[in-house]
Amino acid sequence: MNLFNRNDYLSSPEGLLAQYRSRLQRRIRFGIEDIEPRAKNSMSVRDKDEVQRQLLDYMVRLHRRAFRGPLALRLILSTTSKTPTQSHNVTKNLLDLFAVPRPNLLTGRSRLLYEDDSQIHALSVTCQHGQTAPLILGMAMPLRSFLKDLEIASTHSKRVDDERAWDELDEEDSVLEEFKRLRRSEPELRQRYGNRPYKSLVRYARQRTQEIFLRRTRITLQELSEIYGVAHPGIGLDLSTSWEKMVAAWPMRVSFSELPQTHGDSSAWRNEIEAKLEAFQTRFGWLLDPLLVPVALEVVIKPSPPSRNRDLHDLDNVLRTHLIPRVFEILKPLSHGSFTLDIDALNREMPHLFARSALADWPAGLPPPPPESTRTGVTRYEVWRLPPAKEGSIGFVTITLVRDWSGGGDVFGQIDDEFDAWQESLRR
Repeated sequence: MNLFNRNDYLSSPEGLLAQYRSRLQRRIRFGIEDIEPRAKNSMSVRDKDEVQRQLLDYMVRLHRRAFRGPLALRLILSTTSKTPTQSHNVTKNLLDLFAVPRPNLLTGRSRLLYEDDSQIHALSVTCQHGQTAPLILGMAMPLRSFLKDLEIASTHSKRVDDERAWDELDEEDSVLEEFKRLRRSEPELRQRYGNRPYKSLVRYARQRTQEIFLRRTRITLQELSEIYGVAHPGIGLDLSTSWEKMVAAWPMRVSFSELPQTHGDSSAWRNEIEAKLEAFQTRFGWLLDPLLVPVALEVVIKPSPPSRNRDLHDLDNVLRTHLIPRVFEILKPLSHGSFTLDIDALNREMPHLFARSALADWPAGLPPPPPESTRTGVTRYEVWRLPPAKEGSIGFVTITLVRDWSGGGDVFGQIDDEFDAWQESLRR
């Protein structure tokens, strides 16, 4: 094959899909069974050793060594405990266990999955509580493979046609207006329907309005490829400006200043997070307080320029120490669809369901809810660390709450779904 034909093939759909299938071979997939995902201080020594033993078995069977460069990591967790650990605390423990072998692990390897968790530049964690069996699933890939997949998937992803886009805007307007009407006419409607029915009407309208608005907050593949710089490779743009415009265009994204570069600045940065989240809650509390749909948390981090970057923060610590606790405390997100049900209304309207249920306060026929202690939480969280800001610029951190009923729909899944759909379209 001459060079011209080879280049034509590599840029063709068939060639791009062949390269994607080749990159799939660079991924490391593993599953750790029969170990309850827990935080570092809650997991037994035996379970920690078993996590590493099962991971080592996968690495040996796959003939793979630890990643030495930047990587992207996806975790899917299932817990069974009646008092489970929140996913961000579980993740801290697991990320430590995936690196340095413990003394009881019989291996000559100095590292397992990677050298150090600071290599992780993209992280996705999905956690389902109240399951029948514990499980830890992982998938890791070189960051360059992730970015190449992102570039192609974002370029070839399905576009929403104009007619559908206009229909969605019309739906948003009508749903929002109905919610505003119910709140505006409260005295009249309470008198007409009674307090309880009015409360249920408002609750339903609030939930539906949140559904509409929080489905559009998700960071799209196109946006992510732009801010990573893979949508227009070689142009050399400082994409912090582009991202600031994206944030300004959708006010339900909250931005903070760059990560603190000295230990003494951390408390001031946490104060900024609290102040901005409280301001966000004040501004949108009429719509989002209380939250009535389960949500995921998406985070974008652009580090400060190399000359000022002190490498004090890996992705996991930023979320676990600074962001997630404040999001939970101030916005009180819901972690599961069962927590969105209006149980009082269901009990009034369909008491026979409760009479037949094994759980006195839960309708028969519905799967039992996760433990009450997990009510405040997120279905998943994702965080992406961009290349550092250019000299003379500043970094930033942005968070977004996204409607997410299933815990699925993370960027890794979106990318693979796009390739699957593309391959299927070529077969047809």
